[in-house]
Amino acid sequence: MRNYHVSEGVKALFSIYFKDQTEENFIKALNEFGKENQINSQEIKDEALREIKEELSKLATTDLLNARIDKVDAKIDKVDASLNAKIDKVEASLNARIDKVDAKIDKVENKLDSFKTEVKTYVIILAVLMFILQPTIFDLIKSIFK
Repeated sequence: MRNYHVSEGVKALFSIYFKDQTEENFIKALNEFGKENQINSQEIKDEALREIKEELSKLATTDLLNARIDKVDAKIDKVDASLNAKIDKVEASLNARIDKVDAKIDKVENKLDSFKTEVKTYVIILAVLMFILQPTIFDLIKSIFK
């Protein structure tokens, strides 16, 4: 059972009805009670709507959220572009260093090939000389190990 707040005016009308119990006084009492109840209901609705509006005003709106999301997206894009530029710079620097190292490796390989060719030439010349100077070489080798 609900508890109703009944004003003094409605209580007075009901007490008049209970004293003389006329239909007219009863209808007046009910009408006054209904009006007061309706006024109370409207006040409660108004208060609830005011509180809801107050709470809704505290909530972020779609436009506000979209604006904040756009700001965050712009910052992310800026950081992304900055990082990509730095990565490209580092990559270019590394590629330049790799090219220098490759050039040095090619130089060393050419020198090694040249050295191998030179060694082969000296070995062939030495073999030919050993063949030509065979008796003298054996004597020289013997004298070294004596």
